[in-house]
Amino acid sequence: MGVAMKILLASLLALGLCSLAPPPRVSAPSLPRNSDGELEVSIMKLTSIEWRRGARLPDWVKALDGQRVKVLGYMALDTDEGSHSFRQTWDQCGCESAKASHFIAVDLGEKTTGYNPDEISVIGTMSVGEREEDGFITSLFRIAAESVH
Repeated sequence: MGVAMKILLASLLALGLCSLAPPPRVSAPSLPRNSDGELEVSIMKLTSIEWRRGARLPDWVKALDGQRVKVLGYMALDTDEGSHSFRQTWDQCGCESAKASHFIAVDLGEKTTGYNPDEISVIGTMSVGEREEDGFITSLFRIAAESVH
């Protein structure tokens, strides 16, 4: 076998092995962390991404998955007294027909809340990705809340 053929085969083998390597891991975004170590996420920036069902999310958004975050925003107006969850939005709109990418679904666990018109801070663990229920995407962003102030 000629030298040129050996070089060609070695190059093809190297290319094939490179394609087997796992994709590079996306690290947590370069968002500011506060003194408690939480990523301070802008709800305006997060909920302004272009999204449609099945679309790939930006890497910086996917990197938020599993991170401890702090988000400032407002409760959606339809938050009922005694709710174990609410939608956090960037403004005090009604948001009755909001797309899944326009809010953060906040889960309070066993705690309950009622509507609060003031700006609130939610601290907890973020999860990112389409959540489907009965054939509908119900949320794209979620926080398992540790505290709401």
